Amino acid sequence: MSGPEIATLLVVEIICGTAGAMAVARLWREIDLGWRSIAVIGMLGGVVLTLLPAQIPGVGRFVGHVENVIDAASRGTGGLTPTVLVGAGVAGLLGGVISISLVAFLRRAGSPRR
Repeated sequence: MSGPEIATLLVVEIICGTAGAMAVARLWREIDLGWRSIAVIGMLGGVVLTLLPAQIPGVGRFVGHVENVIDAASRGTGGLTPTVLVGAGVAGLLGGVISISLVAFLRRAGSPRR
């Protein structure tokens, strides 16, 4: 894959991660963060969930073999197909949802009980 194709994948992951985090924050009112914080958490979650399986052996099977896409991108084989875009979008969406949920649980665990 070329530079613009990889950049397109990253943009899809970032947008979907942000959308997933925003949706969870809107539905889960106890997440008391600003929209910018929620967006940044979603962006990071979207990118990390997609790149993490490529770096840790055996994790890719749980996320849908994303490491094969990363390998193809690093070798310059393959292309930017609709399947790859949808996979990156779903991984980004899940990453945003998981990251904002994790932050909310950690904040809740650290807050004093009423």
